[in-house]
Amino acid sequence: MPISVIFFDLGDTLVNSARHWLPNAKPLLHSLGQHGFELGIISNTGNLASRQAILDLLPSDFDLTVFGANLTLFSSEVGKAKPDRAIFAEAVSRTGKPPGECLYCSENIVETLMAQRIGMHSLRVQTPPNSDLDTLLQRILEFQALA
Repeated sequence: MPISVIFFDLGDTLVNSARHWLPNAKPLLHSLGQHGFELGIISNTGNLASRQAILDLLPSDFDLTVFGANLTLFSSEVGKAKPDRAIFAEAVSRTGKPPGECLYCSENIVETLMAQRIGMHSLRVQTPPNSDLDTLLQRILEFQALA
């Protein structure tokens, strides 16, 4: 079953706490979109009361419209947090697709294992200085060819 939707964690996967993109993260999102993947976010946002408060912690050029509006799950908005399986199940439900068409990418091994437990594919990314985001598209396309 081919992957059609890719969800990302934010902190330490795409961006860092200093409001900077991680190396190759922004071009990766652009390339994935060009290849026809739907993109989503599953992120723990603590008790941040508004979407603007969340955006204020991200790089100034972070474009939330790159991600599907219905595929952006902030824990403070949905009332569920990772690694609870409920937030992953809700993410899959919002896609309208089977879990096997969804991929979750994060640096957190427990989160990737929980995504697998509900039937999603998962990919654990490496954090800087060993970031592997520059090879993520290639790995996903290789997997697609085998599926």
